[in-house]
Amino acid sequence: MKSSYRRRLAPAGAALLVLAGCADAALEPNAMKPDIGSDADTPIVTTANPDGRDPEVRARAAALDFSGKLRGTLQQAIQSDGVEAAVDVCKIAAPQIAEQVMLEHGVRLGRVALPGRNRNPRQAADGWQLGALQDFQAAVERGGAAAEQVMVQRDGLPDGVVLRMIRGIETETGCLACHGSAVAPSVREAIARHYPGDAATGFEIGDLRGALWVEVLPGAAQDGSDRHRGDAR
Repeated sequence: MKSSYRRRLAPAGAALLVLAGCADAALEPNAMKPDIGSDADTPIVTTANPDGRDPEVRARAAALDFSGKLRGTLQQAIQSDGVEAAVDVCKIAAPQIAEQVMLEHGVRLGRVALPGRNRNPRQAADGWQLGALQDFQAAVERGGAAAEQVMVQRDGLPDGVVLRMIRGIETETGCLACHGSAVAPSVREAIARHYPGDAATGFEIGDLRGALWVEVLPGAAQDGSDRHRGDAR
């Protein structure tokens, strides 16, 4: 079956990606609500979604949860020990946060970088993620905002996946400390220690750096969460 994609721009909800946008995790303000549009008011019930929540709502909730938890951990580390500590968080704590979120929400999620611009080798995009990133980059080159690039796929999915969502990650001012052209020597040393093949510097504000992706797995929520282990690549 040919894949069917639904693209749309995320308005204020694009801040969802801003929250995770400055952390290159092994995958990869907590009060923000996800941009879920009409799906929040009219949940779609299917056999793959017996708890009554549209899989897209689940995907957005998982992405927001991961973004908020990672952002909070990063802020605490930077306030305590400086920007260098953020590199340690991304290497060590981020995979643990991702594993927790995946288990609680019944999803797989991760971060992928633009081709040739990854920090973690495991963030190299391929398959459907690479195709989405290429579409996002083309849209940005035509004048679109990186943070507004969103793709949701409901058809043509592999067995065991009921929905895919991927959102562009935009380079913001705060990202430049680790991803810009003038990274401090101490931060460069920390990056080189964890990621000797790093290629994720030299970005400018507004650039597309990569994407956050979510695959929703079938199953009902338990006490508000979905208990399915995913792949934290």
